[in-house]
Amino acid sequence: MSSKTPPTLYTCVAYPGIVKNEEKMLETLGGIESITQAMTTRNRRLELRFRPDDIYARPTYGDKQSEISFLLKVKVKRKKKSVSSPSLLEENTNASKDVICEPSFIGRVETIFKFTNLCDFQYLPVAKTEDGAMKNIYRDLMPEDFPTSEWFQLPMSHFLPPAIYSRTDTIQSYFFRQEKPNGDIPEAQRNIIGRTRRRRSGYAIFVTFDVPSVPCKPRPSALKYLELKFLAMDHYEKIKQCFERRPIWSKTALIYETKYSIDKIKYLLPSVAYHFVTGPFRVMWVRIGYDPRKDPSSRIYQTLDYRIPSKGGISRKIKAKRKADFIQRHHTASASNNPRTLNMNEDISDREKSKDQLNENTYIFRRGLTPPSRQMFYQYCDIKVPEVEEMFARLPKLAPDAECDRHRGWLPPGFLERCREIITNILVAQFGNDEEEKPETDLDQHHESKQEDENEEEFDDDDDEDEDDYAADAYDNDYDDNTVLSDNEFDDL
Repeated sequence: MSSKTPPTLYTCVAYPGIVKNEEKMLETLGGIESITQAMTTRNRRLELRFRPDDIYARPTYGDKQSEISFLLKVKVKRKKKSVSSPSLLEENTNASKDVICEPSFIGRVETIFKFTNLCDFQYLPVAKTEDGAMKNIYRDLMPEDFPTSEWFQLPMSHFLPPAIYSRTDTIQSYFFRQEKPNGDIPEAQRNIIGRTRRRRSGYAIFVTFDVPSVPCKPRPSALKYLELKFLAMDHYEKIKQCFERRPIWSKTALIYETKYSIDKIKYLLPSVAYHFVTGPFRVMWVRIGYDPRKDPSSRIYQTLDYRIPSKGGISRKIKAKRKADFIQRHHTASASNNPRTLNMNEDISDREKSKDQLNENTYIFRRGLTPPSRQMFYQYCDIKVPEVEEMFARLPKLAPDAECDRHRGWLPPGFLERCREIITNILVAQFGNDEEEKPETDLDQHHESKQEDENEEEFDDDDDEDEDDYAADAYDNDYDDNTVLSDNEFDDL
């Protein structure tokens, strides 16, 4: 009775170069440990540094792909030529007979790393000397041994390149075209080379805290856009009733309250509300005609910017919404590198509902609810904590001549810090109880959760940008785009 041994599985690395020294080749790939990590980690890319000893060298990355192929070993045997030299015709005739190829099966290859993407820009550590020649200053910047106190006193060249130049290493199709002329925009404010793309026109009104007055009516184009997007009057009335019941909302709260998709909300909001980008009401949508800077009772709708601290290790238990730096973007495969499949049996409407479905913890905080991301923009009215509600109940009435502060709004000093401290203590106690109930004994489980955090989808949809990104940007005064209005520019609406 014969038994068949299963073939050995191999992983192939399509190295972009001619390998003459295997040890140096492995060094450029980070060694066996780095290769093993790329093989065993989901969605992990293989890093290749052509100059591994240079910390300023920009690596290129290989993508993991599934491929069914075989690894063969071919042994070539050649017959020794006889002493008597045959003629040229006889040599060509017997050439095939003198060479014998013996192939043998080694194993099967199911995974291959291919380096098909672009490498980042390289900036060499060189400086120009007095005679005009270029000098390598790498050893001046990076000492070979442990630096001494005298080394820190030496004159140093200001070689400070950015950590990364390109956000992505895949080829992008860019169609160069002339922007539409607009005489209302000064030449200095035109977006010739912007950090990001120009914001698509949403006909929304964005205001800063310093504007003397708020808009009293929406843009006519915002109402016309509802018809173009086939939004019924029922959608408009429902969102309008929400702002009549409560004058200030966050977009996330409205999505949960109305059960509308993000695509519908982003066209409905400009027809009934304007958006604050700075001040105590930043990233919130305010009913058109209502100025919270003149109403002390609006303090319960102010923004509470809460960020998960490292206290108690709770920041490791909550996934980040997006990476703070772009360096980690290349370590994991982007959406453009992964093939997408379509399930013909899946209902598209069901897929859209699951995409836009939000939980209560996206805008409400109470005991037992975990924030979905490490930075949250709450409203004080959505913090269902007895300690915070009691603090609001004890607030004294404001004087008639009181003014809304740019940072604190209508709240006293220290109120925001105390609310953050209360939320942090609740989360620390909550996660502490969870660890007591479910002690973590498997180190692989912790490693897996850490890798899932690293492999979280990096690229966001441009159409579904969060309003909290808007508060950090300065926008062009362009009436054909989302606008920050100041002074008395509302008269032109």
